[in-house]
Amino acid sequence: MAHDAFISHSSSNRPIANAVCAALESAGIRCWVAPRDVMPGRSYSGEITRAIQQSRAFILIFSQHSNNSEQVLREVQLAANSRLHIVQFRIDDVVPSDDLEYYLSGPHWLDAVTPPLEDHLGQLKNSVKALLALPRTEAESQQTTPPPLVAPISPAP
Repeated sequence: MAHDAFISHSSSNRPIANAVCAALESAGIRCWVAPRDVMPGRSYSGEITRAIQQSRAFILIFSQHSNNSEQVLREVQLAANSRLHIVQFRIDDVVPSDDLEYYLSGPHWLDAVTPPLEDHLGQLKNSVKALLALPRTEAESQQTTPPPLVAPISPAP
């Protein structure tokens, strides 16, 4: 399934990630979120890597848990390397770790620290829609689909 946004989160914040996903998808923004979109039988890390590389936006559910997650750090690194728009949806009032600060010091935060979460989802939807409406960069326009996982077999001469 094609998607617009990758949702990065700590497994401890899965209910919030699912609520964010539902809100974005109700606005027509196609999301990729683990574990829902990990294809059974495929490598979890490979599926995440491909999903990030094929997205246009990266939504980070930023919390105390994600701040301390090596997995989330790797996802943020991949998003930065892929030059994705990174939307930081902060649900806990914490300072980013030194490792995350390196990647997150530039983009503006979207604070969702004060409950209820639903009061912040509309702003998130509008922000992601606006990012996706921006013209594609030259690098995005030149991206091609990844090569097939198995090369076709040529007949013997």
